[in-house]
Amino acid sequence: MGAVTLQAVRKRFGATEVIHGVDLEIAEGEFCVLVGPSGCGKSTLLRMIAGLEDIGAGRLSIAGRDVTEVPPAERGVSMVFQSYALYPHMTVYKNMAFGLKLAKAHRDTIEDKVRAAARTLQIEDLLGRKPRELSGGQRQRVAIGRAIVRDPKVFLFDEPLSNLDAALRVQMRIEIARLHERLGSTMVYVTHDQVEAMTLADKIVVLNAGRVEQVGAPIELYRRPDNLFVAGFIGAPAMNLLTGTVAEGGVRLDGGAIAHVPVGTAEPGGRVTLGLRPEHLRPSGEGAGCGLIFLPEMTEELGESRLLHGRLQGGPELTLRLHGRQTLPQRQPVPLAVEPDDVHLFDAAGQRIAAEARAAVP
Repeated sequence: MGAVTLQAVRKRFGATEVIHGVDLEIAEGEFCVLVGPSGCGKSTLLRMIAGLEDIGAGRLSIAGRDVTEVPPAERGVSMVFQSYALYPHMTVYKNMAFGLKLAKAHRDTIEDKVRAAARTLQIEDLLGRKPRELSGGQRQRVAIGRAIVRDPKVFLFDEPLSNLDAALRVQMRIEIARLHERLGSTMVYVTHDQVEAMTLADKIVVLNAGRVEQVGAPIELYRRPDNLFVAGFIGAPAMNLLTGTVAEGGVRLDGGAIAHVPVGTAEPGGRVTLGLRPEHLRPSGEGAGCGLIFLPEMTEELGESRLLHGRLQGGPELTLRLHGRQTLPQRQPVPLAVEPDDVHLFDAAGQRIAAEARAAVP
């Protein structure tokens, strides 16, 4: 039983409110990722769940129990920190056993739980070492093992991979996903890396300045962002966001180019933002033409794909992603195509204009 419920949760530091009435339901066994830019409040929210920060207003329940005023040790949670927080003078075994010893667990129980966690994390041969003798990835496994032995209702991860190099982060990401599959426990994971969020989460919570912008499955946020903030944050490379005015046959972009895209009930002459993901744009002939002409200026070679940076004829800068061996000549005009289902349109307030409210261009 590890469901987590936050009801109208608020937090202030002095006169500054940093969490603004957050409501959130995290189901038992769910892997929920809190994501957003630095300073958005995601780590503060995690620490409030852990009991390391007081809740200024609202209620928090874990497994159906109100724990708003309950001390951290009695909430049934275990937290894995960014900095590992291992005791340098203790062996791996003693680091993992420390919390159980404080709880006065029987020695046989401690032995069984530490050995079982070590087998799960494949660190049995490291139990006699001290943290200084371990790599970054091994230290993070020990920190996770220390959390596992307590059999928590909820695991909390605060940017646990940010101190690792790129290759090791990918490896540890896979191991955390496998750990969640094996344990079936509720996990709440904080990161600023939206690739981590997309690959790990059952549910993503996008935070901005202490407010929840959108909650949903990774593919839902990718395909149907509710607003401009989520549209610009989710996706790598970032979505092309082009401002313009609703005109006959589509959107007249600032600069004069006309994008022939569905606009539906948007008011003629109204200000809108057109969102086009780089991976959804194609040279004309590979999809529905949209009337935009792209002038490639620079290429980033990524191996399995390449990013083309340039600008639209009579319009702003644009990024296009090509897969495989496909290339385009630089500074040569390229007509673009995009499927209607891959078009995103936002109103003047930055809110999504629903697809069902947008008719196709005749």
